[in-house]
Amino acid sequence: MHCVVCDKTIGRSGYKIQCRKCDGWAHLNCTNIAKDDIHDKKKIDWHCKQCRDSSTSALEEELEEEASLREKLDRCIKRRQSQIYEHSPSTQDMFKKLLKKIEGLEEAMSFNNEMVEGMRSSLDELRKENKSIKTKYEKLKIEVQELRQEVTVLKEKNAATDIEADLNSRKRNIIISGVIDKNEIVKGLENLGINDAGIKVKQIPTNKPIKPFVVTFSSEETKRNALQNRKSRGNLNSANMNLGGTERNIYLSEDLPKTIQELLRKAKELRESGYKYVWSKEGKVFCRKADFAKVLRIKNIQQVEELQQQSVNT
Repeated sequence: MHCVVCDKTIGRSGYKIQCRKCDGWAHLNCTNIAKDDIHDKKKIDWHCKQCRDSSTSALEEELEEEASLREKLDRCIKRRQSQIYEHSPSTQDMFKKLLKKIEGLEEAMSFNNEMVEGMRSSLDELRKENKSIKTKYEKLKIEVQELRQEVTVLKEKNAATDIEADLNSRKRNIIISGVIDKNEIVKGLENLGINDAGIKVKQIPTNKPIKPFVVTFSSEETKRNALQNRKSRGNLNSANMNLGGTERNIYLSEDLPKTIQELLRKAKELRESGYKYVWSKEGKVFCRKADFAKVLRIKNIQQVEELQQQSVNT
């Protein structure tokens, strides 16, 4: 057996290696494989020079054949393109037009992108403006609420002023019910010890058979005296006032604004809750539970309802 590298005889002893392709043998020293690697199958996958040369030639032949095939394919493609252009001269123009359309579409897309960016920018500005408007709106809401509160306060003050003005205009007035005419009024007042040549009388239009009168005295003091004298006389009627005719009750009361009249009417319900006295004086409403109890001034209907509730709870 001869070495495929040095062509010398290979003895039975010594290290040797076999070619994986042609099965020829070679001295291990004639190869580039170390003795330590002889048991590593990957490293001893050895081919002799003749086999390696033949493998390289085969690879080169394959590469040359592949290159030849590519050249043939390129020539075939060019020939087919030439045939297409020959049979359809407008094909190239069609491709050019198509390219122009593509370019036009690209420009349109670019323009659209710019428009979209512009719209986004405008939208952002609108959002900021909307946020600013909302902030202003909230501030205005607060201002409007404050103004409404001020208006409510002013209305209450104005109403109080109107009531006060109305009361001032009625300071010298009393209401007399149960009399027939001015002559009976004058006679009845004289019976109460009131002589006032300057009184003015005005009948109040109502559906009652005997309509009440508003009597305006020349002074507040005369008015107070009339009410005080009426109180000292107790219940009045046409008989004890020497008015003659069919006996009828005579009533004297303050000339109160409608709001105070309503408050007095509501306050009189306190009599059902244990309040013995409810009355008005100089446009103010008062109540008292008993003869020596504390006098309470009634300022509004809510206060009446609270007093009624307190009576229920006690």
